[in-house]
Amino acid sequence: MREPDPVALLKDLISVRSPTGEEDEVRAMIEEFLRDHGVPYEVDDFGNVLAGTRGGLLLNAHMDTVPGGEGWRITEPYDPRIVSGRVYGRGAADCKGGLAAALVAVVRAHEEGIPLSLLATVGEESPREEDNGTLHACREGLDAAAAVVCEPTDGHVNVGDRGRVTLEVRITGESAHASKPQEGRNPIEAAADAVEAISSMDTERLEVPGVGEVKSDVTVTGIEAGGPSNVIPHECTLTVDYRTVPGETPEDVRKAVEKEVVKSVDGEYDVEVRVKSASRATVVDTDSFIVKAARRAARAAGLPGGLRFKMGHCDIDYLVHEAGLDAVILGPKGGNIHGPDEWVSVESVRRCAEAYLKCAKIMFPTPVSTGR
Repeated sequence: MREPDPVALLKDLISVRSPTGEEDEVRAMIEEFLRDHGVPYEVDDFGNVLAGTRGGLLLNAHMDTVPGGEGWRITEPYDPRIVSGRVYGRGAADCKGGLAAALVAVVRAHEEGIPLSLLATVGEESPREEDNGTLHACREGLDAAAAVVCEPTDGHVNVGDRGRVTLEVRITGESAHASKPQEGRNPIEAAADAVEAISSMDTERLEVPGVGEVKSDVTVTGIEAGGPSNVIPHECTLTVDYRTVPGETPEDVRKAVEKEVVKSVDGEYDVEVRVKSASRATVVDTDSFIVKAARRAARAAGLPGGLRFKMGHCDIDYLVHEAGLDAVILGPKGGNIHGPDEWVSVESVRRCAEAYLKCAKIMFPTPVSTGR
């Protein structure tokens, strides 16, 4: 059979809607692709696909995307189009470009007897951790020596990611009629001071060898008081998004935010800060074999291969902390992620397919039996 083209496969994957919770059709397409190329696979009870030869390098890419959305100009979300060396469509960069490259790499590895496997997962874009397919697979147990997450990185090797803590800050005042504001204590006014205090926080920094300084960030992403327009509300609630660096815990973050808010309201209001959700920050040793192998493979495939750190959060968290694997993030170049006219570079998708295979060969130079 003719060697598969990752860009043609990518276009096929984009053409199938797969928002979180609706991955069945794209999974069926992936299963058909694997069967056509004789690659062994299984589907677990969560809906993840695990394919290829286990025990070596594991590639991790998610099948789901965010919804198509509005405002597209170059094409429609599920009508993939190549323009000026870019493939446009929902999921092109996040994460179907990396998924297509990984699938082709696994086919070639199976033909050559290289221990390379793929975990194609559901639920990565869900805000609920319990929906995450990678987390489920890690807790069930993975047979792998190291992993590469195929999220878009512009061809650089990311050695970790920041975590995320979502906080709810509740400020309680005293309700009164809006015509007599002096008789109450307006929590919205206190919240305004709290927003300024939170936005001015001096957050943590971490020096990552070969990368430089990585800094945590905090921002207020929501404010709610409610009630009639002629009444000073009893309380006001802020939603705070805090991006952590390795070493910060949710309780550390909660206490730091609480301290700043309490100070800003000067004891005149009751303050309660609670953690709504949390994910961990991750960093791997830049001297580890997977980091060195991934950089060497990326450069050999024509990708930049520099050391970087991911500012968002991804499934490297679970591969490192739950499965105990050394892992990196390496994927194609793309843009407009989660927005209209999402795109990925044609050339970088092809080069990622090469890089994934080369990385497995560097780590496991002796072919193994694949049962063919």
